[in-house]
Amino acid sequence: MPRKVLIQLRRGVEASIGSLEIGELGYCTDTQKLYIGTASGNILLAAAQQATGDMLKSIYDTNNNGRVDSAEAADAVPWAGVSGKPATFAPAAHAHAASDITSGTVAVSRLPAASITAAGVAQLNNAVNSTSTVQAATANAVKLTYDFASGKLSPGVTWNQLKGV
Repeated sequence: MPRKVLIQLRRGVEASIGSLEIGELGYCTDTQKLYIGTASGNILLAAAQQATGDMLKSIYDTNNNGRVDSAEAADAVPWAGVSGKPATFAPAAHAHAASDITSGTVAVSRLPAASITAAGVAQLNNAVNSTSTVQAATANAVKLTYDFASGKLSPGVTWNQLKGV
């Protein structure tokens, strides 16, 4: 059979409720707040007229999903509804390693020039009489030079004979 027990709460105006004993409940008659006493002081359990400054989960997370309701609302604001954003976004200076570039076009001015001592970009040259050390001969220039030299061989003399092979 259940026992009939009278539970009495400390009550009074909030300013005079004082420190509650551990586990003791206290009801504020002026603010309609309910506190419980703990080893570290009174903790607010509920407020009948909760206001936005009361920091209660029941106020800030009304759907009990673990996220503050106003933060959820902010997540749903369309870009056009964001105020105070700049009209343009200037790119910040930065650099990438060559290995980071996997597609696109690189400006020739960013590539090193070729020389007789360094690899790099070389301009093609179709001339058969060029002495440039920074331009590369085309296959056509090489073929024209070969044909010219072949035409200068004496009849019956082969390249191997000319080279001494």
